[in-house]
Amino acid sequence: MAYRYKRDNPKSKRNLVIAFFVIIVLIALFVAVVAGFFGSNYVVQKSLEDPDVVLHMAVSGGDMIVTVYDGRRVDELRMLVLEIEGVSLPTSMSMMPAPQMGTGEVCFSNTCMGVTGVRKVGVRGIFTDGSSSLLKLSTIKFT
Repeated sequence: MAYRYKRDNPKSKRNLVIAFFVIIVLIALFVAVVAGFFGSNYVVQKSLEDPDVVLHMAVSGGDMIVTVYDGRRVDELRMLVLEIEGVSLPTSMSMMPAPQMGTGEVCFSNTCMGVTGVRKVGVRGIFTDGSSSLLKLSTIKFT
């Protein structure tokens, strides 16, 4: 019994391997482009979405004044909680009811007395469903 050996052409094998890797790279590139498109669409939609509550913080003397402007959940906002990095505030000073009309000013009296240096100041909102969310985080220099 005799076997016939077919001589393989190394050039055709090399071309086949190169074609296989080119196809894999093209598929990966296509998947990356599609994922990038849908990912960027998600980011754009999230950035255009209304925030829960839009507010501004300002220091006036020893008081912190929080002005509530607008937002998607401003009608559900019940309480505002002020947090200053490195400062332990009693609940009576750090927790105030939200404005009655949904928008307006809330004054946290004497919360900044004796605070010096650069601190992170956060305002957390408590909503009607009991959930709590950080509404604003700013770095403020106290003198």
